Amino acid sequence: MGLNVRRIAVTFIIVLLILYGGKAACYNLRVSKPLHQYFQTQTCIADYSIYTHTDGLHVKIKPNDVKVLQSLYAQLRADITEILGKTPFVIDITDERNPMLEEIFYSMRIHIEEALARGSFYDMSQAIDEKAKKAGLDKWDVGIDSDYIYVQLHQRESYLYEIISR
Repeated sequence: MGLNVRRIAVTFIIVLLILYGGKAACYNLRVSKPLHQYFQTQTCIADYSIYTHTDGLHVKIKPNDVKVLQSLYAQLRADITEILGKTPFVIDITDERNPMLEEIFYSMRIHIEEALARGSFYDMSQAIDEKAKKAGLDKWDVGIDSDYIYVQLHQRESYLYEIISR
């Protein structure tokens, strides 16, 4: 047929490289660079990482010791949504937990699950307050909105942040 297979293969590889480079440049300009600029201006964020996953973009954030986790999370979601537009993303919050805080949280989990099942959030809040006082925590907070339950426990230099879907 007179086709030059070598020329076709080289052209195909060059086109693939151009498309891949364009995709990487677009990702850098529309996602990576704006998010890095945003996080570098946030004093409440100790560390962050951004990576892609099959279900969208994952933003892993390690906040400093914050006063109200619920406010921080809502602000992060709003700001990241503004930056990314319709690009799906998930925020993963990390913390400085220790085994004692984990044990205290797991003892509270039954009250959280009951509140999710029955809608008894006031009872959940009272039970968590009681357990936190009994455990001698320095500070704790429970927040609720239409999408999540926010639990934060603090003891000395350690802190635990949990965000539970409703």
